[in-house]
Amino acid sequence: METNADSEYLKTIYGTEKVLTLNSLKDKIRVSEITVRRKLKKSGAITSYNKNGKYYTLPHIPNFDTNGLWNYKEIRFSQFGNLKQTIIQLVNNSERGLHAEAIGELIAYQPHSLLNQLCLKSTMQRKKLDGKYVYFSINQKVYKSQFTKYTNLRTNNIEDEISCTQAVGLLIAKIRNPKSNLSDLVRILHKDNIKIKESQARVFFDKHGIEKKTLNLK
Repeated sequence: METNADSEYLKTIYGTEKVLTLNSLKDKIRVSEITVRRKLKKSGAITSYNKNGKYYTLPHIPNFDTNGLWNYKEIRFSQFGNLKQTIIQLVNNSERGLHAEAIGELIAYQPHSLLNQLCLKSTMQRKKLDGKYVYFSINQKVYKSQFTKYTNLRTNNIEDEISCTQAVGLLIAKIRNPKSNLSDLVRILHKDNIKIKESQARVFFDKHGIEKKTLNLK
């Protein structure tokens, strides 16, 4: 009962505010810091993982995104807890593992030093693939699924890559034959001894939005 009372009381104190600091709450409630912390803990309040963890929000306030993150005026919160816990869960929940850059974009923080610490503590693992570290779950079942999906995607991307000669030839063929479909363009290139698959041409056009643009030489 006391927990529910604390929660309802803090909802009243917050009012329309989304986040408050400990000092702000002390001023509003006019009690000691220890009492404020106790009420926050019992209400399940969430601490910001940036800004030195000085901001608090209540469980009903955040509108977390699909990654379990919420940003309010550059004050960031996570369903998973502090920054280290958040990184671990983001990696665990990822489909194919995550590069450091992808993690950094999600949490809006340069995570390299934290990633090293987490790997040293065996809370996640990493492998150097294509010249970059990819971070995977420490759970072997999850890791195997992530690694397989990463490898499959990498293989498909490599297979679909085309050379500069193929790209230039494809663009010239498209400019000269703007109404031709991909099959026709591929046949034209084959006649010029430029070997390319229709799937490769499709990936190239999709990647660069070629068919959505009007190509001309003027």
